[in-house]
Amino acid sequence: MSVQAVVIGANGFLGRRLVETLRRRRNLRVSANEKLPVSSIVLFDVADSSDAFMRRQCDEDSRCCLVLGSLTKAEDTAEALRPRATDCRTVVSFHLAAMLSGQAEANFDGGMQVNLFGAITVIEQVRALGVKLGRPQIYVYVSTDYVACFNDTNRQVPINEEAFRLSPTSYGVHKACVELLVCDYSRHGFIDGRVARISAVIGRPGFSNSVSSSYSMIFTQTLLGRDYTVYPDMDYPYPCSCIDNNCRCLIKLAGKVTAEQLGHNRVVQLPARSLTLRQIWAATQRVAAELDIKLGAITQSSLAESPFSFKSMNVVPAVDHSRAVSLGLPDNVDVELIIKEYVRRFVA
Repeated sequence: MSVQAVVIGANGFLGRRLVETLRRRRNLRVSANEKLPVSSIVLFDVADSSDAFMRRQCDEDSRCCLVLGSLTKAEDTAEALRPRATDCRTVVSFHLAAMLSGQAEANFDGGMQVNLFGAITVIEQVRALGVKLGRPQIYVYVSTDYVACFNDTNRQVPINEEAFRLSPTSYGVHKACVELLVCDYSRHGFIDGRVARISAVIGRPGFSNSVSSSYSMIFTQTLLGRDYTVYPDMDYPYPCSCIDNNCRCLIKLAGKVTAEQLGHNRVVQLPARSLTLRQIWAATQRVAAELDIKLGAITQSSLAESPFSFKSMNVVPAVDHSRAVSLGLPDNVDVELIIKEYVRRFVA
């Protein structure tokens, strides 16, 4: 018997790192007491994405298989999920693909197609596969703390999995809808779903059209010697997560955490730390001094002058990840280590 892993959104920042993490594993836990050899790792992403990374993984690891298509098309998703090995009876799907907050706000219809209807298409295909294989298949859906209502209560108390969902962003609303659907499909026994709610992943190279990008670009740009204009308040705390810790959490959540432990609420807020731009900038300066890197300068502006779709903060300042810790998920989020890993991969 073997297991197949499917990474939906394999060419994104988190998707690439998850693929690398999965490739280092010969076995994957599919329950608290069962490990199976990984026979296939399917890399699924849109047809028009730059696929050099994904093709390289396939060249280097015979278990890797590339599928290009759209998650909004049932036939493409079914092809990605299809077991490659004859002895495969368990397919673990990691759903990372999404139209992110700035894009989803600017393109409402596109966001709905990808983030809501696309997710429903994937869930239905996972359900159908479970019927074929004789048991509900594991589906790990990556959500976001954008789902939370940006109200006075949630601004004062760290949100957890029970917090009220009413996002002020279309992206957050899409994610909240899918969180609820994963719980309900799992309650009916159609899928074995788990929701990994992730806070902003800092250390992503390049630009994204969201407020959270400032919490990355304050160090990703300056460590390349470029000056950077900071738009949010330097002292506003923002939940930030570590990409490597997230990958380890996703894999543990998929297999080591049982459905019985999760109960009806399949949502788990993954570990994060609330960081201010001032704290991240101080850590950046320490790392630059230690590694002898000449930094670019930062200047302060305001969100009203920013190029972002949103001109105000719209994500809660703190999250409570105690459920993740109680379930045994790793809790290694250190801003200096995140910055050093960025340097190792993209600067050095």
